Amino acid sequence: MDNIILNARYEIRKQLSKKAGRRTFLAQDLHSQDLVIIKVLLFDQDFEWDELKLFEREAKTLQNLAHPGIPEYLDYFEVNDGVYHGFALVQTYIDAPSLDMLIQQGQKFSETELIELADKLLNILSYLHGQIPVVIHRDIKPSNILIANRSGNSIGDIYLVDFGSVQTATTKDSGTITIVGSYGYIPLEQFGGQAVPASDLYSLGMTIIYLATGTHPAEIPQVNGLVKFSTPQLSKQFQKWLGKMIQTQLNRRFDSAKIAQTALLSPDGSFGNYPELKPKDTKVQLYCDGKEMRIILPHKPNNLFTKTVGSLFSALFLGLFWLPFLGWIPASIVGLPLDWSFGITYIVCVLGIFVHSLIQGENKGIVKLLISSDEIYGYNEIGTEVLTNLRSGISLLGYSPSYKFDSFWDDTGKQLNRGRVITEPELFIYAGSNKYLIINLSAAEFWWIGQELSEFLDLELQVIYPTPKVPPEPSSCGGGC
Repeated sequence: MDNIILNARYEIRKQLSKKAGRRTFLAQDLHSQDLVIIKVLLFDQDFEWDELKLFEREAKTLQNLAHPGIPEYLDYFEVNDGVYHGFALVQTYIDAPSLDMLIQQGQKFSETELIELADKLLNILSYLHGQIPVVIHRDIKPSNILIANRSGNSIGDIYLVDFGSVQTATTKDSGTITIVGSYGYIPLEQFGGQAVPASDLYSLGMTIIYLATGTHPAEIPQVNGLVKFSTPQLSKQFQKWLGKMIQTQLNRRFDSAKIAQTALLSPDGSFGNYPELKPKDTKVQLYCDGKEMRIILPHKPNNLFTKTVGSLFSALFLGLFWLPFLGWIPASIVGLPLDWSFGITYIVCVLGIFVHSLIQGENKGIVKLLISSDEIYGYNEIGTEVLTNLRSGISLLGYSPSYKFDSFWDDTGKQLNRGRVITEPELFIYAGSNKYLIINLSAAEFWWIGQELSEFLDLELQVIYPTPKVPPEPSSCGGGC
């Protein structure tokens, strides 16, 4: 490597790695005298055009990034010096060992260090995933994570390197699918060429598990689609967090790096995943401390017409009830005729009771659901306990959306003309023989509470479409027979 100078500026000091069609060098910038990293894509017998697309994408992506945990883009140029022919990408040199090197040296990591490592990497991923277009690394693994200045009190400075597999939203669906990443670290959707930001979370989770267990992710078994890892030395809270990071089903993983970071740093074990789902105008109160979840639902009164008619009839009848007791007061004190006295008293009673019942209808108790670490309780509108079950008996968490049914068929496949049936949405929990039901909420409130319950119970929210009762056949004689 002596005296090889690329682009009349970069003097190669040593070769760091060699792969088919690629070389990585440590070099010195003769202008600044700084050490740099040069990655070279060679036009040789191993060259493929897909490799050039990825190489150019890496250079363009790095050129638009500026984060202390990511190598800085310095230069990009064509190489044709008689020894090498291709393209070169120049980045800042970070004098730090990779996690993979530390593992090979027998280094161990405490839970505190692993949490700090995950926190710092999630900061980097939040930055990448927040770019426009979104930047997905797609190859997070120990060899692509560098650690500098590690001490007994800190994991040190963390760097994410090697953006050779990077994907942006603008390149996601362009042309053929190129599957990149390292086996054991990439999730199922990435194998299908459909990487999303949460794919990086899976890779990070598998990296942390490798550091904690010493077992390569490719050797960790999967049972019924779930990764089965054993980390008894880690707290239950951290194990639960890791389990969600590596969910094989994309919809059960954390939605973003920011949400994963909130969950990671939660002091009480409650993930608090879904603050962004909570409607701003909701009157639902939800409390969760990791050991207990309490949901308080303001009772939703009937519609204005029903409530007004009901209150008026109640007032009319209750007014008659109070009339014999209060009717004599105006007659005895003011000296009004008895019929006037009873008439005025009745009107005052009706108006008073009517107004009171309208106001009272707005605050007609609450509906509560309390789930502790051991039991689940339901309460009715006036606070009386109506259902109790052991939490271990919970078998289903379901959401049934509102649905309109315009057509019905009998067992023979004949269509029935029965009008329209509209079902009301509901959220429900089956525990033992009891059904805990939440109704009279908006679709946004249902989804928010459903996701919070799913997280707390560690139970997937099942969307179950309703099956309505078929309306009776309309009478041919219009009800007159």
